[in-house]
Amino acid sequence: MDLLAVIAIAVIANVLIKTLLLRDLSVDQAREMIQKGAVIVDVRTENEYSTANIKESIHVPLNELKEKIEIVVPDKEKTVLLHCRSGSRSFAAKRMLKRLGYTNAYNLGSFGRAKKIVSNN
Repeated sequence: MDLLAVIAIAVIANVLIKTLLLRDLSVDQAREMIQKGAVIVDVRTENEYSTANIKESIHVPLNELKEKIEIVVPDKEKTVLLHCRSGSRSFAAKRMLKRLGYTNAYNLGSFGRAKKIVSNN
């Protein structure tokens, strides 16, 4: 197998992992949760958030999440839908919230996917 084929397989595998494994919910499931009052949390940086954001979201950068989440979402049973630029940081945020005792934390994935979910809600 030549180098180009190996690179192509690696890129495809990376996209599939991000697409299939990092997201927790279908579009319909996420929209239903939003309609029932889920909190949308954007864990991108301040610069990313100030450039573009979802007005319904709460901004808590990943590096501040552990210290601030209990202030913005005190109910650990509240449904929390997380997103970032690509889905990787929101995946890490979901794991962090689970360790902190949040029972209904989910990764929406990328900003683009989250925006699409909310805008069609």
